[in-house]
Amino acid sequence: MSKNGRITISKYEYLKVGQLFDWADKEHYVKWFTGRSGRHRRTETMLPRLVRKGKLKTKRVGKKIAYIVPRKGRKPHPNIEHGLGSTEGLVRFWRSRMDGLIIPERHFRGFGIVPEWGISYNNGKILLYEFCTADNFFRSGNIQGKMTRYNQYLPSIEAKFGREGIVLFVIDVGEKDVEEYIVKRLPLGDQFFFADYQTFLRQPIGDQLKAPIYIWGGDGEKYPLESKYVESEDA
Repeated sequence: MSKNGRITISKYEYLKVGQLFDWADKEHYVKWFTGRSGRHRRTETMLPRLVRKGKLKTKRVGKKIAYIVPRKGRKPHPNIEHGLGSTEGLVRFWRSRMDGLIIPERHFRGFGIVPEWGISYNNGKILLYEFCTADNFFRSGNIQGKMTRYNQYLPSIEAKFGREGIVLFVIDVGEKDVEEYIVKRLPLGDQFFFADYQTFLRQPIGDQLKAPIYIWGGDGEKYPLESKYVESEDA
């Protein structure tokens, strides 16, 4: 705690959170710790300090600086924008409901399909997150191939974690592109949900689970994840 009585976020907390992130920018740390965007003096001071000490590595992406915690055996996504999209999703879902257990990508290796991350909830569900860039989306068969592998390996993932799996694809293309893709292929399966990235980002921080923006692979309609599949135990 600081001299003025405010709780100070330690460097160890920054590094612990950084272990959960792929590539992350300053705003991801601010949103994680405060639940909002904007200036945050502690983060603005701490991240450069950790870079100087060699605890964080950086790369510039346009006007942003992307940070990553170096770790032996760790392979950050080679496409930094993809890594940032993965982290954005993690931060937003965590701030929407902070009682889940975050499962990093490395714990899914060996299944034949590896999500960016998962969150296990105490109601018996596990949310698996897939972030797709425009390049991946428009590459023929890419999304369909992932769904095929989920259909094959999801039962094994569910057995390992003792949770029913929900797979969310957040795709960095226009809303109409996502809608048209789904409508042409319905039904895609009860376990699949889809959203375009810009609609996803427009939701207030903390509202990601309750926002009615997710197109269900069962009927092509939009639902909030909270009320349909990640509802609380007492709902």
